[in-house]
Amino acid sequence: MDEILEELKLINCSASELKKAEKVLKTGGYNVGLTYSSFEHRCSIVVIGLTTSADEFQNTFDHEKGHLAAHIKDACNLDAEGEEYQYLTGEVGQKMFKIAKRFLCDDCRSKYLLIANRL
Repeated sequence: MDEILEELKLINCSASELKKAEKVLKTGGYNVGLTYSSFEHRCSIVVIGLTTSADEFQNTFDHEKGHLAAHIKDACNLDAEGEEYQYLTGEVGQKMFKIAKRFLCDDCRSKYLLIANRL
């Protein structure tokens, strides 16, 4: 949590948004995430917390990916109904897949979380 909050501060996350992020992170609940984008720094931070199942991960992943795509759409002035935006959402999913694939099947999740807990 501290590392995420520090990264948000580094990209000048507003005090009110930082407080919201801290609240989400402190609840420590399952199936939550957050996305913050800094137009000034041209970067985004996407966090997906622990999920209770592969389908809950997919839900949270899609939700946060949607926020990220919307932020990029706004920054690049894309039409939300246009082809460019649809290609963007697909590309964002592809870029995030290397990490996401670990959590998209319950068997894979179990193996990855077991290994992660040993580290």
